[in-house]
Amino acid sequence: MATDCPGTVGPPAPKREANAKSYVLITGGIMRQLLLATTYGILSLLGVNHASAEYLSSPVLKLCEAANVKAGATSTTDGPIESGNKPETERAQAKPNRSVEDVALSERLQDLIQNRLQQYVAGPQDRTAIEAFYRERDFVPIWVTAAGALPSTRKAVDFLHGVAADGLDPQDFPTPSFADLDPTRLASDELTLTNSVAAFVRHASTGRIAFNRVSGSIYFDLKSPDLQQVLEKIASSHDIAVTLDSFNPQQPQYKELKAALARARKVPGVDETKLQRAHKGGGNQSAKEDVILANMERWRWIPRDLGAAYVMVNIPDYTLTVMNNGKSVWSTRVVVGQPGKHATPLLAETIKYITFNPTWNVPPSIIRNEYLPALARDPTVLARMGLRIGRNSDGSIRIYQPPSERNALGRVRFNFPNQFLVYQHDTPDKYLFSKPLRAYSHGCMRVEYPDKYAETLLSISQPEEGYTAQRIRSLYGRGERDVNLKNPIPVYLTYQTVFFDQAGQIQTRPDIYGLDKNVTALLKGEPAVAHIPVARNYGGTRSVRTHAPARHRYKVVEQPYSRDRTPNFVGGGGSSYYYGSDRRESW
Repeated sequence: MATDCPGTVGPPAPKREANAKSYVLITGGIMRQLLLATTYGILSLLGVNHASAEYLSSPVLKLCEAANVKAGATSTTDGPIESGNKPETERAQAKPNRSVEDVALSERLQDLIQNRLQQYVAGPQDRTAIEAFYRERDFVPIWVTAAGALPSTRKAVDFLHGVAADGLDPQDFPTPSFADLDPTRLASDELTLTNSVAAFVRHASTGRIAFNRVSGSIYFDLKSPDLQQVLEKIASSHDIAVTLDSFNPQQPQYKELKAALARARKVPGVDETKLQRAHKGGGNQSAKEDVILANMERWRWIPRDLGAAYVMVNIPDYTLTVMNNGKSVWSTRVVVGQPGKHATPLLAETIKYITFNPTWNVPPSIIRNEYLPALARDPTVLARMGLRIGRNSDGSIRIYQPPSERNALGRVRFNFPNQFLVYQHDTPDKYLFSKPLRAYSHGCMRVEYPDKYAETLLSISQPEEGYTAQRIRSLYGRGERDVNLKNPIPVYLTYQTVFFDQAGQIQTRPDIYGLDKNVTALLKGEPAVAHIPVARNYGGTRSVRTHAPARHRYKVVEQPYSRDRTPNFVGGGGSSYYYGSDRRESW
């Protein structure tokens, strides 16, 4: 049996080290006491009285005590742990014993991060997060050791190689081979994989392309996950593939699209035939692979947590659905915006209140461009349309439509303040809901049964107040009235040209705004068909981003204007300052 020091007799090495430290501590204490006594004696021989000698010796005493405390603190790592030193000692003991090679690898990683990180990570925010992450862990790698790649690293690499199943491009996330065990090369491979994982998380969480490159009439408040927290989550993960997949959308519709994409790639043409058979009243558009990919991309723009209760509008399907606790509790038909500059925007907002008997205030641009010339030709035209003329406090002309059955907004307006100044509302033109293609408005959404919609929202928001459709209708009258939702409900205006119905059957709808084509072009790197911002003056200070003409759309014939009936006004107005002006330029 091998001994610690062959051929010698004595206690084991750890015990000898402890004895040596104790000897140093005791010897040091004796020497300090002798120094103190000598100092006191010299002062006494010089004629200094006892009190003064003790006072003048106090600095030496304090110096000795400080040195003794320091020596004692140094020895605590091998002796009893004092309560005051416990956190620091435990932290030191928590560090794993690392080989010389692993320490050298950390040193090379630290050097690359401090001096050449921009070669691996392009974004300054990402560089800051990555440096903070590695510094917090003393530059210990998460993917490699000096011996090579860790087992979890292969799982991460395999996951990134398979991201095409989620409609992402594996070439966006390069992965090293980790074949070279040189410390500098391993440190470089570590940063390469970390940067690829960071890029994947960003693509999966917020999309491959920026939505504002697709259209100016899209806005979602997207925020990439905190990269330092992401890396900490990955470093502590017991299943790296599950952790990485959690950054993809988890909504059922997205998962159904992912499965449909796999089927389309496995057996080309199968999904197209199935979709054509299942399609109802939406043309003969087939679910080609690029259309599925475009819809998956748009799901990445939508918040991950939709809420327990929410409203989902599917623009190409012309429907509005109220969801509560994962189930559809009510659905209705809607009229949406015409293709082009009056397209209904895509957004995520919150319904905050409902206005009964809304007033419609005609925007200044319509007054100037439409109504003043009409009045010059026929002074009675506005009265026959149910409009009234007044003056604002600054003397300018005000034209408005008071609450009534003929009001362009109907009896109810559902308010979710947003930068596009759109909302949902009732309408006197009920006949439009019988049409299969209902893209007739100037951007706002007309709801077929607003009383039932209000009942559903208020029953979810404040069930204790007992709102029914009958009670809602009793509020109709001449006076404008707001009812606040005590628990505001999220609303999502989406664009799903491929989706799955409640029976699990795949459905398709025409690309009425050309967004599928725009998204596909950008995903493929073709010249962008992105829409550009267009400043429009509505008498307010806010510029509105509008659509450029889409490359592909079907023709919608708007009903001609007739002076003997209420025109199809879809505009701002009402008690809230937010609706003082409207993005809609004409009827």
